[in-house]
Amino acid sequence: MSASVNNFFSTSAPIATASPSASATPAPFAALNFDHGGFVYNADLVILAVLAVFVLFALPQAFTRYTHGPEWFQGLFLRSVEIKAPVNLNKQASISTPSRAYFSPTTPTTGREFYSEKESDEGHSPRGNLQRNKSSGSAHVNLLRNTSTSSGRVRRTHVNLPSHIPGWSSIVPWASQYLQISIRPGVSVGKALIVLAYTIAIVYAGLYRSNPFTQSIRTGWVAISQIPVVIVLATKNNVPGMLLGISYERLNFFHRYAGRLAVLATNLHALGYIYAWSIAGTWTQHLQVPHYRAGLAALIAVDILYFFSTSLWRNKFYNIFIGTHITAVIVLLGGICLHSTPSIPYVLISVGAYGLDRVLRFVKTRYAYAYLTPISELGMTKIEVPVLNAGWRAGQHVRIRVLSTGMGWFGWAEAHPFSIASVCKNPNDEGLVLMCKKAGGWTNKLFNLAKRIEYGEAGGQVPAVKVLIEGPYGGPGHTLFASFSGAMFVAGGSGITFALGAVQELVHKDLRGESRLKIIDLVWIIQDPSMLTPLIPTFTDILSQRTYATVRISVHYTQAGNAQAAMKAFSQNPLPNDLTLHAGRPKLAQTLANVVDQARSLAMFKKGYRKSDVNGSGSGTGPCGVIVGVCGPGGLTEDVRKVVGELDPNRRKQVGGVEIHSESFGG
Repeated sequence: MSASVNNFFSTSAPIATASPSASATPAPFAALNFDHGGFVYNADLVILAVLAVFVLFALPQAFTRYTHGPEWFQGLFLRSVEIKAPVNLNKQASISTPSRAYFSPTTPTTGREFYSEKESDEGHSPRGNLQRNKSSGSAHVNLLRNTSTSSGRVRRTHVNLPSHIPGWSSIVPWASQYLQISIRPGVSVGKALIVLAYTIAIVYAGLYRSNPFTQSIRTGWVAISQIPVVIVLATKNNVPGMLLGISYERLNFFHRYAGRLAVLATNLHALGYIYAWSIAGTWTQHLQVPHYRAGLAALIAVDILYFFSTSLWRNKFYNIFIGTHITAVIVLLGGICLHSTPSIPYVLISVGAYGLDRVLRFVKTRYAYAYLTPISELGMTKIEVPVLNAGWRAGQHVRIRVLSTGMGWFGWAEAHPFSIASVCKNPNDEGLVLMCKKAGGWTNKLFNLAKRIEYGEAGGQVPAVKVLIEGPYGGPGHTLFASFSGAMFVAGGSGITFALGAVQELVHKDLRGESRLKIIDLVWIIQDPSMLTPLIPTFTDILSQRTYATVRISVHYTQAGNAQAAMKAFSQNPLPNDLTLHAGRPKLAQTLANVVDQARSLAMFKKGYRKSDVNGSGSGTGPCGVIVGVCGPGGLTEDVRKVVGELDPNRRKQVGGVEIHSESFGG
């Protein structure tokens, strides 16, 4: 900032140094010839400079993303558009005669053999256009869905393929592997190093040429300097997240940590003065001074914020948590302004960031009617909003409020995040779809409301409910799934909502010629095989598209449950080709190896044709890497990271790198 700002800090009265009389304040607290406010301000500038370096590292992917025209209008605001030219789904005729269901007790399917797409494009595949379905074990033939399939679909030469820039995890895989090692759930080595570096910077700002026990003014400045950091990282729409391509929920960890530092610094600042005033016997006298009373109010507000922000209140009593947060923040900011005039710039920055966020959240909120459907097998409620059919990206989530008395007297006040499980601009008028798993009081009420509506619909009642939908948020940031050569999605339980949305979007982009993907592999882990039944129509629709890329779906159940009854039902009603059901946990390493091998086997020419390029040294641009998406329990995410980290380095290099994207809002 300008020199005038520094002058403002240096010439203004320091925090909490005024006193009723010159002799009332002990000597250690007298003003020293050191600009504490200016020093902390300069330390903040250094931290901002480090943030700018991270932004510079993110710029290549951000620039590449926005050179792809459609990305300018996706992932910002939900809207309704008229789909004038629906995508030609070109469903396969072969899907109408599926093979018998295949159940593997131990090992997943290995998929099809690799083949040269150059030969397939020219119609000279040595294996011809028909190949036995190795995953079915039956005599039925499976028509390959790529250019050698019955679809006869060949990718157009005038495609609009997205450009691909590898992420830093692909450029420096060894560093990424170590930085992603989990120390404890939710904390990786990389995150811990960032926190450690930030802590060192704050401690240095608080201790350099200052004794916190005798010069409490410095800790006051440190506390105030953290207020904008805490509030900015608490907002859903924050500038650092936009620049870095990181969603707000991933930054929430640093919001909480910076908040703890602010609480610690505030209490150290206050205790230093309280101790000195108590020793001098001037405690009551100082409380008569208005700006000291304001400081005491700010101290109480900070401690209330900390107490009600613990996991107990956040998880069990969210309404109390959010109510105390709003009230205490208002008291805190007002108290700071009355306590220390030089601190007002920090408060203004905080208020500006919060105000911008509230405006954007209002603009991103839509009032609509939604249709609720209970899915008992999954313990989920399906929410369909047909009027909203555009504006989101795969992997994004929304926050929804249900405006119905069926949710209780204060149910309308609760907003909950859920991943979007449908594709943007779907030609079947499905609109925005959410899958909400029963996981607590609010979601249980939602499921029961859906069941009551289902019963009432038979009696002629209107099945729709009013909702407020805010978003979209999150998603892959600057990463473009369609720019990779291969994709593997791993979902656990309700995490299938993220995977469904991503796979459906990639299939539709493939049909429009906007995807580089050659292989899409979806792995879903469930407890009971009967959970597959409600999603068979959706999976069938995905697999029936005549895509250029190979699409495979494997479902793995971990508990027997009603396995025999489910298998009997599946035997009578066969599963579609490329949808397989397996007992036990998936062999993720084998699945990833298959995806990598198929993705690295072919390279893309500039004109849209492909040729074998296993070593990455032939003509064309070469493979564009593999993206691995995961959504599910924390243990599943760690397992996937471990599998990716253990991938053979030569395979990783030849395919162009393997990157991971994890989501937390499954449903």
